[in-house]
Amino acid sequence: MSPLGLLVVGAPHEASAEVEALLASLPSSLPVPVVLVVHRRAQELLAGSLARRCPLPVLEPDDKDELVAGRVYLAPSGYHLLVDRGCVCLSREPAEHGQRPAVDPLFESAADAYGPAAAALLFSGHDDGWAGLATLGARGGHVAVIGEGEPVEGVERVPLKDVKVWLARLSYVPRMKVQP
Repeated sequence: MSPLGLLVVGAPHEASAEVEALLASLPSSLPVPVVLVVHRRAQELLAGSLARRCPLPVLEPDDKDELVAGRVYLAPSGYHLLVDRGCVCLSREPAEHGQRPAVDPLFESAADAYGPAAAALLFSGHDDGWAGLATLGARGGHVAVIGEGEPVEGVERVPLKDVKVWLARLSYVPRMKVQP
């Protein structure tokens, strides 16, 4: 059983192609749900394009949908996407950083609901997501940024090509030795 319970991902609209590449690199047997916020315009269709190369189903959830391992939950246009223990919640709270959906509410809800069992990946290039990343890191979650930028204490920089290795490292469970 993986010590990781949830992967949350946040990205600005400009990183859509990189998000598609990230999703394509995920293993088809990923043992956790992935919850994704990409900044988007109203009524912009995104799930279909992101699902093209992803080995996991990509869907826009309804409020209170159960989180299932091996699925990607994409924030619908016009809603913040939050997580609670075992389900998603849609919110029409005001925009943050001029965005709805925004990344900070997702990361902060992951910190509240999953703490150290959550991992977060933030694509750089926008102010949204840094506060939520700090909150999740402070609660013991695993946090990393994809993209160029200045080093930030407590935040790993992971090249897009190495995300699969990063996830494998977080999901590793050492075998217990049998004691005589």
